[in-house]
Amino acid sequence: MPNLDPEELLALLRDPNVESQEIATRAGVPREEAGRAARILMVLARAKPEEVVSLPAPLALALTRAALASSRVDLLSALALHAGREVAKEAKRCLHVLRTRGVEVPEAPRPPPLVPAPPPPEPALPALASAPDGHGERAVWLPRNLPGRGIEVGQAVLSDERGLLSLRVGLVGRKEWRAFAKDILERGAEVGVSEAPRDRVHAWIAEARAANERTGQHVPEGADLWLQKLGPATQAPAPGALVPPLTDQEEREALAASGGLHELKVFLSWLPAEDFLRRLAARFDEVQVSPLYLDERQRAAQLDRVLADAVEEYLDPARRNRLSSRLFALADHLQERGEVAWARAAAAAGRAVAAGLPGASIPFARRLVEKAFSRRGQAPGSRGPEEEQVPSLIVTPR
Repeated sequence: MPNLDPEELLALLRDPNVESQEIATRAGVPREEAGRAARILMVLARAKPEEVVSLPAPLALALTRAALASSRVDLLSALALHAGREVAKEAKRCLHVLRTRGVEVPEAPRPPPLVPAPPPPEPALPALASAPDGHGERAVWLPRNLPGRGIEVGQAVLSDERGLLSLRVGLVGRKEWRAFAKDILERGAEVGVSEAPRDRVHAWIAEARAANERTGQHVPEGADLWLQKLGPATQAPAPGALVPPLTDQEEREALAASGGLHELKVFLSWLPAEDFLRRLAARFDEVQVSPLYLDERQRAAQLDRVLADAVEEYLDPARRNRLSSRLFALADHLQERGEVAWARAAAAAGRAVAAGLPGASIPFARRLVEKAFSRRGQAPGSRGPEEEQVPSLIVTPR
């Protein structure tokens, strides 16, 4: 602000012989503002506070002296809130002068008390989920922050056939939850446990609970109350929706690679039903002891035909529907874990099964049956030593 005495500037504004350009130059303000200030001064008795407050600081300071002379309390009160510190300070001084003269000056409104801003909401805790196993079951862990109390953790086992099989709810501290989640991720690596979006896990649990009504599966105690506290669930994506579409060539390549899925530990429990395997084992035994085959080559060819027929027999419409759905769910799981090639293979196998392709032409389906007989010394359908090492993950938080 130029060093110009407010009284001197006020005199210039009142002098009709002084051009607004000269006032603007000396005050360091735009010419239009200098002219506006002169016009306001001419009708100061009727001037509105917002007109005066909007003037640049040098002009507002000059009009503060004029407002004092006219005892315009309303103008001075408005100028006391001017953005210019000198203007606000002078306006407050002028109000004090008016008080000493007996003029009633209302108290300036006190600023509202400072209310501390609420802390930013804590980021939602990720949920955990295992890969679906060969029976269509998976374990999930859904944490929920309870301010001032800790972390509520719901542990559930879901079945794509029966619904919500079990539910345990526990309360742990934040530090304890971090340690618990780390332990689950480490111990559950072999069965594909990984972080999952909590909204999706919530939707899986809600869908499983709805399935209990259709299947007659017993509802775990407290499940409905717990789900009510969680609020409404969103709709989960359709199984397989997370895997991008493939070109025809990519589809063929992914399907051809689908037999290799059985080398992954998450597929260890994927086997046909035990009663089916026992019937197939009996057929294999008949071929092995039959005298109808001249040499081992003929016997091996017949075993291969028995296996192909068995795969086709096993893939009846109901099993195709279940198997394809589980493959799509596993494809989503693998996709989110960054195992893109295997996700494509699982999705391609799921589409082939759902489309009704011959079982023998689907490497995954053929290997599903075949691998049950590749473990020497085992009864069909029994678990191998590798499967026995898969850890149990459902534990109670403390």
